[in-house]
Amino acid sequence: MMKGKGINAASPHIIQVAGYKNTGKTTMTAALIAGLAAKGLQVAAIKHDGHDHFEMDQEGTDSYQFGKAGAAAVAVMSSHRTAVVKQQHTRLEDMLKEFCQYDWVVIEGFKDAAYPKLVMVRHANDLALVNQLQSVVGVVFWSPELLEEAERRGDKSFTSFLFNDKQTIVDAVVQLNRPAGKEPGTMQTFNKVDDNI
Repeated sequence: MMKGKGINAASPHIIQVAGYKNTGKTTMTAALIAGLAAKGLQVAAIKHDGHDHFEMDQEGTDSYQFGKAGAAAVAVMSSHRTAVVKQQHTRLEDMLKEFCQYDWVVIEGFKDAAYPKLVMVRHANDLALVNQLQSVVGVVFWSPELLEEAERRGDKSFTSFLFNDKQTIVDAVVQLNRPAGKEPGTMQTFNKVDDNI
């Protein structure tokens, strides 16, 4: 098993990073992965590609050639890495089952899923997304001015962070400490300090 220290072994903990295009989702996802891994936790990542034009393998490689030849799934394995490309739709819940041995799964995208979310706010109009999504546990603002604008609007139903304060965000996410399949974390659990982690 890959379980890290201080984490419930029953299932991975999940955090989503959601937001509109060019709001820093990938940067924040990478920061969460790095921060959680630095704490000795095993982390898996899932990214949603809304445009369906990604290609994991490169033209000219054997795996690319196998896929072009009609393989429905291609696996590439070495002594240190395994990559699988399947030519099929996979539900988020099914992919999470594939990652059940990890401590954390960081998901970029899949806005409609009901897992705890950090919503990225780069511009004032990005704030509309906060009220449209379920299970928002934190909002990451690109500037203090945007954060102040949100507070002036009177929306205090979420924990606020600044984009550049990534270590604080990682620490808060670890405190969320919510297993998959349970009720979404509350603001109280998100802000709770746990010295055992």
